[in-house]
Amino acid sequence: MASGQPPKGRARGSRTTQTVAPSPPSITPTPDTQDSSLPTTVEITSSSLTPITDDTATVASRTTTATSTSNTAISPGSSDFGSPSTASSTVSTGRGRGTLIKRINPPPGPCWTVTELSKEQFTTNDRPTKPDQLGDLGEQYKVFVNYFPILQFPRKGLVYQYHIQIRNKKDFEIHRDRRRLFYNSWLRVLGQKHPEVDSHKIVFDNQSTVLSFDQLLPEIDENTPAQIISGLNRSNRHEPHKVIVQRVGSPVDLSLIANLNELFDPASLTNDRIEDLQQVKQVLSIALHEYCSSNAAFIYNRSFFASSADGRQSEWDLGLGKAMWRGFYSCLVFSKGKHQLLMNLDVKHTVFMKKQPFIEFVCEVMLHSPSGKRKYGQQRNASKADGADVLQYLDVHNRNYRNEADFLLKHCKHLRVRSQNADKPIIYEIVKLGLPPASQTFKLKSEKRTITVEEYYLNQYGVSMKYPSLPTLEMRNGAFIPMELVDVEPVRMKKITDEQRALMCRCSTISPSSHRKMIEIIRHDRGKQRFEEDPFVAAWNLDVDVKMLTVPARVLPMPEIVYTEDYRVTSTGVRDIGTWDLKLTPFHKPSDFPRVWAMINLSDMNQDDCKEFYDQLSMIAEKRGMKCYMPDYQEFNSNDDRYSIETVMETLNDFMKAKSDCKFFVVILPSKTSFKNKEAYKNLKKLCELEMGFGVATQMIEPRNAVKGTKQNREKWDHAKLGNILLKINTKLDGINSVLKVDPTVERFFSKGHRVMYVGADLSHAAPGAITQPSIVAVVASADDIPNRYFKEVYQQHRPPDTRKESRELIVDLKQIMKSLITQYVQHRGYPPTAIVFYRDGISESEFDSVFEYELTGIREACIELSPVYRPYLTYIVVSKRHHTKLLPTNSEKNVPAGTVVDSHDITNATKYDFYLNSHFGALGTSRPTHYYVLYDDNKLKPNEVQMLTYALCYTYARCTRSVSIPAPVKYADLLAIRATLYIKSDDQSDTESVASGPRLPVNQNTDVESSIRSERIVLSSKLAPDCPFFL
Repeated sequence: MASGQPPKGRARGSRTTQTVAPSPPSITPTPDTQDSSLPTTVEITSSSLTPITDDTATVASRTTTATSTSNTAISPGSSDFGSPSTASSTVSTGRGRGTLIKRINPPPGPCWTVTELSKEQFTTNDRPTKPDQLGDLGEQYKVFVNYFPILQFPRKGLVYQYHIQIRNKKDFEIHRDRRRLFYNSWLRVLGQKHPEVDSHKIVFDNQSTVLSFDQLLPEIDENTPAQIISGLNRSNRHEPHKVIVQRVGSPVDLSLIANLNELFDPASLTNDRIEDLQQVKQVLSIALHEYCSSNAAFIYNRSFFASSADGRQSEWDLGLGKAMWRGFYSCLVFSKGKHQLLMNLDVKHTVFMKKQPFIEFVCEVMLHSPSGKRKYGQQRNASKADGADVLQYLDVHNRNYRNEADFLLKHCKHLRVRSQNADKPIIYEIVKLGLPPASQTFKLKSEKRTITVEEYYLNQYGVSMKYPSLPTLEMRNGAFIPMELVDVEPVRMKKITDEQRALMCRCSTISPSSHRKMIEIIRHDRGKQRFEEDPFVAAWNLDVDVKMLTVPARVLPMPEIVYTEDYRVTSTGVRDIGTWDLKLTPFHKPSDFPRVWAMINLSDMNQDDCKEFYDQLSMIAEKRGMKCYMPDYQEFNSNDDRYSIETVMETLNDFMKAKSDCKFFVVILPSKTSFKNKEAYKNLKKLCELEMGFGVATQMIEPRNAVKGTKQNREKWDHAKLGNILLKINTKLDGINSVLKVDPTVERFFSKGHRVMYVGADLSHAAPGAITQPSIVAVVASADDIPNRYFKEVYQQHRPPDTRKESRELIVDLKQIMKSLITQYVQHRGYPPTAIVFYRDGISESEFDSVFEYELTGIREACIELSPVYRPYLTYIVVSKRHHTKLLPTNSEKNVPAGTVVDSHDITNATKYDFYLNSHFGALGTSRPTHYYVLYDDNKLKPNEVQMLTYALCYTYARCTRSVSIPAPVKYADLLAIRATLYIKSDDQSDTESVASGPRLPVNQNTDVESSIRSERIVLSSKLAPDCPFFL
């Protein structure tokens, strides 16, 4: 890699003599003779792949007309890289990239008649029933599951419902964290007045519902007036409160669950029955957890937390004033097995603010402030900044005060604090930082004069300020309080830093055997789940087994991974199922580097270091069967004062004008500890992948991965690391790393020329608190037999604030998405898919009805609009990791092996077709299996087939030599959604004039669904191959 002297402040560049562009990628299986032509119902007028949207054309065509388009190039005089104008990126009459593919309506052609499904069969919403015959493929063994059978539960009796309201003297309803205190006071008064009432048959859900088992509460009906009960207010003073308890609704009849087998029969299972079952389960759950609820400090989403006196084994410091707490999760579930009611018990971790003086919190936060980093950045063991340093950082006379104060406010805004004043310990919420106590004034209403905060506390409480130079805290109610006079309240936190998340993962990692022991400890802890001594459990006729449930499991056969005829990975040749080493053997289909590609160095590595990295990478590539041509070299030292991402983008724009045939970038990023690392990653990905960008596949590399050194030897190159990089590069360049030889049960799904399209769909939401950020929809669809290549569509969904109570998991534009993906499949392969297996990530069970039916209808409408006779077999499977089921080995310290599947009626859903599959090898912690629900299935997949198909797809993930925890299409949809959030964030966080004055993203075709959710398509570059998995 030769390089000339660069111009001042610009990049150094070198050019290669090879200018021949590589041939375009092509993966086209041999189709059936009957379907070798393109569909008769679409006219393809562009080489761009575009969903069918226009219904005006009436002429049929069986030919393809390729039309070049150049309306997406970056304007030569513009510096607005990656931020195209709306006019240039929006297609007003359609959704596609480039010229439209027009919809026509000729007579139905044989190409689209792919199944024998009738119109009625294709439009039914009948869900598959839970199969009585379980899967039998694989080696059988037993596992523990973290479920405890309910040996006894009430099968008759009525549960009466009451609504409780607790209001203070201002007639405001009190906060729920104090409701149990007043509930206990009300229950005590009730017991004194009516000693015949069994108080253990009365339970409270900690919000507004009181339940009474088999006894009506005396003198309480629908119109019972308020009682006056004295209790502590938020200022810790006794004052009268109004407690209103009134009977509501109809009693819950527990005889409904007298015969659950009959109830779970599909013929008798109606929506009304399901709702009644859920109500019974909720009632029994409240009763079962009444005792532990009264002992917990925090309860949310069936999780219970209590702070310990010494913090040992239950609290871990995460820095920045936060700590991880260990609690437990507990809920009831129905099943069709031997035990029809079970309790799911698990260890739970979450993050709380540490209860401590606010001054101590400030010292922890300011350790990471700009000034704190300069002083303490090299001190790894420092947990907080010195008090003297904090006083200096937050002194209003300090020239860096504004930056330091803004940093502190970022970490304490909306934080709840409690005043230390014993006479008035009120809880406040911080909104701003004020002036120091001696300078901050406010109007004293009682004396109708203005007074300083310092003067007020001295006169009113005789308190002198220890830290008079620190700013005061302005609260939501307008009060100003000195920092030194408040304590931080331990409230749950959702947002944490990447470093805190990594520390939390380390602290919460528990081996399977330790996990099981912790669950058993919780089960026998009297303050948690020791039900044998729980008077409420006895009064409600409940009995919980002390032994954890064991269920039958199977280990599915591992697919054979084929690289070459001479090198295959089998289950007998690996140490652990689900992970393998890639020896120095060629890929199944190696793809050469383009003849024109660029290595872009943004790190502090010099050109010689990059040359050495190139030499090593090309050596490994050659052994993989890939030719690695000499790249053009561009260098930008991110440590140079003249460095800026704008300069990088401008120089690359000039480079691409000169080398328009450049097809691939390898980018060595700035150091990961630098903010420039994320900035460069986001901006370059956007520049290369969005419609107005370069249309170039990229491979980003951290500097530590581009230099020699292994854990054992710093002078030796880590060839395994280089091999992992080439896994992604080969796939992005249209190569195939490996193919699968699967069990005969699912061989038809992986055979050459099969016509099954695998779809992965994900809807991801912004981080907690980012209300204005849109949700991201990412959907990928397989383009080849392996599957290895994927078509893709990305949308952003905006929700108005008044729709927050509606379902958040709806992909509102799924019809248009599926039309586009199927059309791209047709253009690529010459025929439409016969079957579509749709894996949907992220739907909760409570949203199955609304989301599934809407999206299934969208998929069908997409098919019908492509052709009235197009009725592919559809299978819709929900992929869920949001559960607390753990599979624990009975005779091993390790996790259950990859391929472990449990479909036993003992723990699966009582009414739905579902199973648990642990498809990955877990080296650390306790593996969480994935829960799959088969909600619709035209393909009539048997348990062995759907389980083995799902497991095999977990081995097609191209980024590593291991199976993953969810099928590759879903994993790719997750990666694409993450990539799309980077596009958006790079806009929001940029402060350059060109970006700020331009649009947010290249989008087209706004869709207003039911006047609530606005959906916009993010337009990806049409210069990239439509099936290129550039997001790897």
